Amino acid sequence: MKGLFMFKEIELKCADGHTSKYSFISTGTTAYRFKQVFHQDLMILLNRMENDKDDQTDMTVGEKLAFIMNAQAEKKDMNQLNVDRFLDWADQFDGAELFMHMQDFVSLYLGSRDTSSKAKKAAAQLSAK
Repeated sequence: MKGLFMFKEIELKCADGHTSKYSFISTGTTAYRFKQVFHQDLMILLNRMENDKDDQTDMTVGEKLAFIMNAQAEKKDMNQLNVDRFLDWADQFDGAELFMHMQDFVSLYLGSRDTSSKAKKAAAQLSAK
């Protein structure tokens, strides 16, 4: 895979009790693929998670995001992804295992949004007169 992306391996506990490492990649198309599969805007959902104080937050965002990033890492045919494939994928994990790693998944995604750009002009400094 060419281009800039964030990669991470995370050890997850499976439903049968064993643990395995899974690869996750966040790229420039992660949010697009999320919307393609789940028909939801990823950034809106992440903003709601951060800002909502009520129970209306979709707590499956991290799990869905992990599914997309794992499929990208495994170079799956992204056009074949759908909700049923997500459910089959999520069923392999122990209980709340994906939920417990939500911060890892979200941080990986948001980390790919960091920039190394520098401001063209330095911030103006106030001088005492």
